[in-house]
Amino acid sequence: MGHSGLDLLTLSSSHFDPKADMGNYFISNPGVNCVGGGLVGAFSGRKAPTMAVTHPHFILLALLVASSVMARAAQAAEGPATVPRFEPAPCPTLQGAETLADASCGYLVVLEDRSRSNGRTIRLMVAKYPAHSPEKRADPVVYLAGGPGDIAPLDVNAYIAADFIRDRDFLVVSQRGTMFSEPALTCAAEDNFARELLGLRFYSETTKRAHLAATEACYRELATTSADLSAYNSTENAADIADLRKVLGLTTWNVYGTSYGSYLAQTIMRDHPEGIRSVVLDSVLPTTYTIPGNWWIARAGFDNLFQACAAETACNAAHPHLEKTFTELVNKFEAEPLTTAVRDAVTGADLKVVLDGGALVDWLRNQNYAVPLLLAAPDLIGGLAAGRPEAVEAIAKNRVDRAPPPGPGVPAIGYGLSYGVTCREDFPFATPEDLAAAGREAFPDYPATVQSEGIGSWAYANEDCRDVWKVPAAPTAMRQPVASSIPTLLISGSFDTLTSLAGAKAAAANLSNATIISIPGVGHVVAPASPCAQAVIVSFLADPGAADTSCVGALKPPTFTSRASP
Repeated sequence: MGHSGLDLLTLSSSHFDPKADMGNYFISNPGVNCVGGGLVGAFSGRKAPTMAVTHPHFILLALLVASSVMARAAQAAEGPATVPRFEPAPCPTLQGAETLADASCGYLVVLEDRSRSNGRTIRLMVAKYPAHSPEKRADPVVYLAGGPGDIAPLDVNAYIAADFIRDRDFLVVSQRGTMFSEPALTCAAEDNFARELLGLRFYSETTKRAHLAATEACYRELATTSADLSAYNSTENAADIADLRKVLGLTTWNVYGTSYGSYLAQTIMRDHPEGIRSVVLDSVLPTTYTIPGNWWIARAGFDNLFQACAAETACNAAHPHLEKTFTELVNKFEAEPLTTAVRDAVTGADLKVVLDGGALVDWLRNQNYAVPLLLAAPDLIGGLAAGRPEAVEAIAKNRVDRAPPPGPGVPAIGYGLSYGVTCREDFPFATPEDLAAAGREAFPDYPATVQSEGIGSWAYANEDCRDVWKVPAAPTAMRQPVASSIPTLLISGSFDTLTSLAGAKAAAANLSNATIISIPGVGHVVAPASPCAQAVIVSFLADPGAADTSCVGALKPPTFTSRASP
């Protein structure tokens, strides 16, 4: 995950017609032609994103209410409210999500808790990026972002820039509880702790207390919104997506999920298979996933990175024992942490950064969000071992860059959904003993203080759920592999440390029309970084029964960078 400082969201009221058909109408941004009757809009093309924004911990951002007022006024003119329904609205504007200028938008209105027919309703922002091929297909692609809790209009930037899905509309849903949905269950306390963590030991009693204090503050804050926090889960989330297809009047569509979005897609395949033509799962999280399993997933990604360096002549010559070197560094810095300072690009202040063994493991795990970071990792590990100041600075700066910036007006993770899913669907199905055993077995040479807790952002998740976010456990049936005949393409990156090829295979166990590909040298969220994966996806969408995977076998190992590299 990562961050970026963003300006406060603004909404435009252009192109609103209160007499338009609510169920079949999106509103576009100013200066864009918009035609009623179906999924509509004439657009000049998609703009490439002007900045890269990755996933993570951010702060509460309130949306302006202009679109809500207009949509509800229009709904009143149409007659009694129905749920679910679609309310057209202008697309929001947000630095980092400039591609929304090429989209048309609206809100899906659904029940927060479907077991309460007269209960509270919530609103999910939906953006439609139009196809711009002269041979447009009728069945769109609906995109499910990861997290859980990620900001979908930011996540989708890389897909819009890659521009490989050209013949279908691309629907992007801001899932319940996330930024751009209403309510947006974001938490300033969580984002503040993410910055505080930079200057703490990664694993310690002090860190644990501060972490749990932030979780408790988040829970208290969200409880004051009157949101039913137990309703922010994958079962209701999947029903939201199924309702979207219905209210838009779509006979069929294609489901595309990344990371947690792939888990959500599998939930939809099981609970709401109607109308699904095909499914793409990128960076696959199986329904059998557990929190302890993150240790084994990281192990697979680390091993693939270390082995790729050993197989490359130049990398192996420069770093002949890369895995051993990294393990020694984890032990060394866990025993004697290195403290440095990094200038904060947002505030200009110097930030204290503690690099200990847990922080190093977390740093390497998070390099998988960008191929250039992965390819530079061996040289930074070698530089850290040699005591090169520039390596220390680069690693510390990367950690700072991934923390949320201070102050209001920045994008925010939907912690209400994140904790709701984790504490209902992950936590109940493994014990703290399982977690400690997984750490010891996956990384037997790491210090006990690192092995015994959750890896990276999963640290203290058991305590979060046991002591704070006390939502009911999911039914055990949710943990079973999904059985389906829907054509499904599963994609894995060899350097991914958050999901794995083994996870893709587990997800495919009961999928009778599954195709799995593994792309070497790529980390988490494969398609935007791999032209080959893009080509396979295009062929799969064209004919889900005959994906052309021929390019995969021709892929060559990556070339790692070094100080001597251009």
